[in-house]
Amino acid sequence: MPHAASSGRQMASAGRRARSRALIATSAFILTWGAGWGAAAQAPQNAPTDVEAATGSPALASPGRPYRTDDMLAAESFGNATIDPTGRWAVFEQRAPYDQATSFEFGLRNPWTVSRLSVVDLASGRPAESLLRPEERDGHLLGPWSPSGRRLLIFRLRDHRWQAGVMEMADRTVRWFPLSPELSVFGEAAQWRSDDELVLLVRPDGSLPQWLASGGRGRRTLEARWRATDAGGPAQRTTLGSGAFADEMPRPPRNQAIRLDVRSGIVTGLAAGWFYDLELSPDGDHLAMVETAGAATFDPTSPFEPQAIDRERRLRLADLRTGAVTSPLGEADVAPSLLAWSPASDRLLVWARGTEGWEAGDLLGVDPDGRAVQRYDLDELRPYAGGGVAAFNTVYADWLGDRPVLFAHGSTGERNDWHRLGRDGAVNLTAALGPPSADIGAIDGERLLLIAGGRPWAVTVSGEAAPMVAPPGAVTGFDGAGYLESQRRQRNSPPRRGWMAVRLSGGAIVRPDLDPDVTTTGDAFLAGVYAGADGVIVRTVENGVQTLRLQQPGRPDRTLSTINEWMGEIDFPEPERVRHRGADGVERISWLYRPRQWRGEKTPLVVLSYPGGPAAAPSEPAALNAWANPQLVVSGGYAVLIPIIPLDREEEPAEDYAEDVLAVVDAALAQYPDLDPNRVAHWGHSFGGYVGLVAATQTDRFKAIISVAGLSDLATAWGEFSPANRDNPEFGLSLRQRIGWAEESQGRMRAPPWAAPDLYVRNSPLFAADRISAPVLLVHGDRDLLPSTQSEIMFSALWRQNKDARLLTYWGEGHHLWSPDNIRDLYAEILAFLDRTLDSGKVPPVLRPQPRSPPSAGPSSPSRPPS
Repeated sequence: MPHAASSGRQMASAGRRARSRALIATSAFILTWGAGWGAAAQAPQNAPTDVEAATGSPALASPGRPYRTDDMLAAESFGNATIDPTGRWAVFEQRAPYDQATSFEFGLRNPWTVSRLSVVDLASGRPAESLLRPEERDGHLLGPWSPSGRRLLIFRLRDHRWQAGVMEMADRTVRWFPLSPELSVFGEAAQWRSDDELVLLVRPDGSLPQWLASGGRGRRTLEARWRATDAGGPAQRTTLGSGAFADEMPRPPRNQAIRLDVRSGIVTGLAAGWFYDLELSPDGDHLAMVETAGAATFDPTSPFEPQAIDRERRLRLADLRTGAVTSPLGEADVAPSLLAWSPASDRLLVWARGTEGWEAGDLLGVDPDGRAVQRYDLDELRPYAGGGVAAFNTVYADWLGDRPVLFAHGSTGERNDWHRLGRDGAVNLTAALGPPSADIGAIDGERLLLIAGGRPWAVTVSGEAAPMVAPPGAVTGFDGAGYLESQRRQRNSPPRRGWMAVRLSGGAIVRPDLDPDVTTTGDAFLAGVYAGADGVIVRTVENGVQTLRLQQPGRPDRTLSTINEWMGEIDFPEPERVRHRGADGVERISWLYRPRQWRGEKTPLVVLSYPGGPAAAPSEPAALNAWANPQLVVSGGYAVLIPIIPLDREEEPAEDYAEDVLAVVDAALAQYPDLDPNRVAHWGHSFGGYVGLVAATQTDRFKAIISVAGLSDLATAWGEFSPANRDNPEFGLSLRQRIGWAEESQGRMRAPPWAAPDLYVRNSPLFAADRISAPVLLVHGDRDLLPSTQSEIMFSALWRQNKDARLLTYWGEGHHLWSPDNIRDLYAEILAFLDRTLDSGKVPPVLRPQPRSPPSAGPSSPSRPPS
């Protein structure tokens, strides 16, 4: 039965063309693959666009075929892209279809195993060609250019080895080194000292870095331990310690900081330790390194906050002229993500934790020889700590000329501004502007290039602010850094250059005092742009078809590569607005996807919920999403509603959830009368799976519940080890994250279980399982960081009552599924479950014990959490 108002993909494409976008210049990488999920192909009907849903005006349709699982798995993808410092070469990563990866143990990094590098000579009109010889095969990724662009650092992931190599651009030869470099995750792991020398963090034992090894390491560790136990020895055990035994906590193997002469291959060791970040001084004479030390301290009497900092950190300085390594701050604990050299290389800016905590710490300027340390007077300023759920992430600071600048607020104020520090005290540089960004777009000598009040500005060291010419429209922020850029690069350490890259509705390269070079992208969604001094490489996506284009001022656009052209035949229903008011009275917009065809008089509805998630609709319908993909369920003939429900930090997590989500459901039913109010299911992943189980205990309006990697008992979720941490505790325990999640993050318990048992009970669906009447599908991976016991105990509770439930366990999978056949199977099972529970409105009857209390719209015995 068709909808009352209709349009198809042609109308949607026309809308996208009308909403043409301006270019963004950035070093961003957005990991994306095509996505599609299995469902029987059926003759599609028509669906309204956002505008037509409100106006009721019809339009003709020209839909394509439904989206399938194999579409996603067969999609190619682009990775990073870069332009060399001279503007001669453009190099980009292109990945083979996802299901051709050589291993699926690397999670998000699975496509690295089939990544290949292509190069374009920008001085010629020749098309892109392979950067490497055919015998090199796949598994290559981009690193940084040498200062002149003569050489390019590249990486190779193959046969469970991670290696560094250097490409000579003149003759396209590459030399691979027998080193296993660290990954730049939280800090930098590789930098060029000159065209001929690199400094790197490497793993002397040749093992994979932590972020590549974690997927398969536990399995191999367990197999080795079991074999030893079966053979009678040696003894196999792990040991953990707390309090007086804290020093028994295991640690990973040490790594090493080295110098590498790329011409001769000579390696010079600098220091051994547990290093995770390094930064070269501008003159190349000194190397700052940050090393992890003992476990970070905490107050056991206070609610435990999620901690981004699990170990203390020590500053080390290496003199590359003499090889001497010093510890200028002794055992002082330094903050992550801040390691900034002055332009003259005469001071290093760091933040040291104070006796009263991180925010009461000191901004220090460290002499490179370690002989002097300057403490900067903050005039009662308090630094911005990074936001988010973690109590402290970093301090945002840098150098403006020879003066440090700090993003901070006064002791009585809430607004953060950029302040210059020095002999004349703290001077607010952005007080006269709109609220400024914590991130700096670039530093141009003695000018900060930043965003304030939604517009780009250049602010001098004396506080003079000049607006930068930019297209109309609010500037919403900077694009993120590349995926091999460290967290520190994304937060601090802005580039030194005379322009910055900002995001508008589409984006622009913004240069001080010059008209920006702006190019519209027409009917395609702008997914990522990789900026160079003379141009940008643009990645656009239109209906799953991805294109890389080179755009340079005064020259016609140049297509470098196009992939997934076959996706043009796929029909991706566009999100439609559902307007509603939240519990706080604020008007919000949730998002609805409707199928072209459905079963019965009206369309069954699946609510895909994750409270506190993004407010915007998903921008790339073909992006890899193997855990909660609305397009895949829409292809099966179901409407999917994504409710926008903010987290109320003052409420308990289960408090009034059913009431909140059903308010959005009712708004959707009122605005789209083709939806079936009697066939509504709830589906969620992780925290979304938890609230789905909560909803099942609070209302009987959901006729089916799907909980993927969800929680059912907050007390065990509070302290249970993840499988990876249990197997290899030397690489870090999840205690701080798990306990912090339960007490101060989404869990909001504000106390440990023994201090507030009633609070944990009333917010845990397990203890209200007698109130669940809907059929439940529980899904978990056995390697999930939220252990599979969370689904198992809920299944046990439902089994004990002979209630309708299924438990699917995917072996070798973690919090998300990555194996192609497991992904295929998951969505086949989800659709089959929905078909059975929603198609007829009921499942075959079974005997059930009578619930001791009927479902309600709110949690039982609600009370406030302890202060």
